[in-house]
Amino acid sequence: MIERESRVLARVACLALSEFFQDYHRRHGVVLELDASVDRFEASGDHVSGVRLADGRVIACDVVLVGVGGVSNDDLAQAAGLDCRNGIVVDLAAHTSDPAIYAIGDCTNRPLPLYQRHIRLESVPNALEQAKQAAADICGRVPPAPEVPWFWSDQYDLKLQIAGMPFDVAEIVLRGDPASAKFAVFHLTAEGVVQAVEAINAGPEFMAGKSLVAKRKPIDRDQLRDLAISMKEIAA
Repeated sequence: MIERESRVLARVACLALSEFFQDYHRRHGVVLELDASVDRFEASGDHVSGVRLADGRVIACDVVLVGVGGVSNDDLAQAAGLDCRNGIVVDLAAHTSDPAIYAIGDCTNRPLPLYQRHIRLESVPNALEQAKQAAADICGRVPPAPEVPWFWSDQYDLKLQIAGMPFDVAEIVLRGDPASAKFAVFHLTAEGVVQAVEAINAGPEFMAGKSLVAKRKPIDRDQLRDLAISMKEIAA
């Protein structure tokens, strides 16, 4: 696997989680080329035969899977004169700058009241929540409560679940042992408010962490580290 950044998951996970996944993949035979940029593909006839890196090395291959991220598909919105800044700008009812037009999903730059920010999210849960916002507005219903963004990834026998966004984090608290492949990383503000949780095979930590992100209630860091205290008790 060729990665441009100095670690895997650099855009979406903390250093401790990246290191855990790097070690796990290597133990399963994956060779990681970090800090590596692709210059071009080499071909043999009509088929790819290798990937040439910026440093001149060529990695032989038969198939290439390219995953380099995506950009917001907002060409139609721009042509319609809608406000677009890293996506189609919408409000909490999924209105664009034209109140008669709604937009939802990865292509939107939307408010996140929990963090007092606008951001473009790329996830299925985000699109579902925005659909609820738009439907409530169209039907004249009470808008849904601001949600906690969440994401997931299944790799081998690992289930990664992330809730929240690590903005304004002052401290990271580890709960559990990464060596057991069952642990969670909590991102806290200086006041002890949980901004995000990254959980590996740790459903209770993910669910309780998601609840804590929504509650905005400071928690005891020592309790969070103590596996003898249940997450249900901590989140109560």
